[in-house]
Amino acid sequence: MVTYVLDGKSKAHLPKRPLMVSMSVVGVAGAAALDVRHSGVSDPTVIAHSPGMLILPRVEYEMLLVAVPAQGNSTFPSGTTIHVSVAVDSSNEPDPDRAQLTPRDVSGLSYLELATIGPDGDRIAVVTRLEEPEIELGPLASSARAAARSVLRVDQLSDSQQTMLDIRVDTSASMLPAIADGSVRAIMEILAGVSTVISYDRNPEVTIVGNTSAGLPYSGPGDLGSTVHTHLETTKPGIGFGNGDQFDAVRPDSMVVLVTDSPSDFVASGRESADSRFASMIASSSRAAQRCRAFAGAVVVPAPDGSDTADYLVSRPSEVEEIVRSFLRPLNDRIANDARGSSI
Repeated sequence: MVTYVLDGKSKAHLPKRPLMVSMSVVGVAGAAALDVRHSGVSDPTVIAHSPGMLILPRVEYEMLLVAVPAQGNSTFPSGTTIHVSVAVDSSNEPDPDRAQLTPRDVSGLSYLELATIGPDGDRIAVVTRLEEPEIELGPLASSARAAARSVLRVDQLSDSQQTMLDIRVDTSASMLPAIADGSVRAIMEILAGVSTVISYDRNPEVTIVGNTSAGLPYSGPGDLGSTVHTHLETTKPGIGFGNGDQFDAVRPDSMVVLVTDSPSDFVASGRESADSRFASMIASSSRAAQRCRAFAGAVVVPAPDGSDTADYLVSRPSEVEEIVRSFLRPLNDRIANDARGSSI
C-alpha cells in the first residue's frame, strides 16, 4: 500500500474509511499524548485506545490533530521526539495506506499542532501543520532550547518580542582555562539553544573582542559552539576586553551577551540588572558574580570531575535549566512588565 511522508506544507489523500492515528515516543516513555480537536475541544467521536493511539470512525468535518504533554507535565521532557502516522484502520490489510508525519523533537514544548484531517471530495485529506522545520541542534543546545521554552512558557517569542543575541567573547589570557575545559563551548551551545526560542529568524551575532573586534562567521546555531571553540583554540589571546568595546552599538531589538570569566567589567560599567539589553555568561568556578547587585546573567561552573564542561552538562538538564533561567531573567521580567503595562 501507499505511504506518504509529510514534511513542510505537503498533503496526503487517504480513502474515506475509518482512520487510526498512532504515535511512538523516543525519550521518556509515556511523555506525550495525542488528541483530535474540533472547534477548540476534544472531538467526542474519536475513540482513544491509549494516549498514543486514536481511532477516527468517520471524518465528516475538518479536525485538528495535536500532541500534548502527558503524565501531568506542563511541557514535554527534554529529549522527547515523537513519530506520528495516520493510517486506514483495517485489520484485513497488514500495510494499509498511511500518512507519515516527519518526526519532531518536542522538548520543552507545551503543545504542538501536527496536522488537519478532513474530507476532500471522495477522500480524506491529511495536511501537515509542521511547516517550520525544527532547527537541528546538538544535545546541550537542545537541552537549553527545552529549558528556554519552559522558562518563558512559549515555544517561540512573538514577533514583537523577538530578541537577537549579540554575543561578545572575551579573548584575554585569563580565558584560556575556560576554553580548554569546554566551558566557553558550553556557553555558546546554551546560547545557541536559547536563540532558537527568542530569535528564531535571526542567528546570534558573534564578535571576538581582543586586540581588535571582529565578527565571526558560522553556518547556524547548530555549529555555533564548535566554531567559536575552534577559533579560540587556534588564535592568540587578545587584550582590551575592558576598554569599553564590548558595550558599543547596541541595537534596540538585541541583547548584548558578554562571554567572559569575570563580571567586573559589566558591574564597573554601572549598568543595572533591570536593563534587559545586557547580560553576562561567566565561565568560572565561583558563583560570587551572582551576588553583585548590578549583575545580570548566569555563571557556568566547570565540570567538577575535570571532564569537558559541555559534555558534563548534557546529562544534567536541571543544571542547564537553572543556567538558562538565570540568563533569561532580565528578558523574562521585561516581557512581564510589558504585558502588565499593556493591560492597564
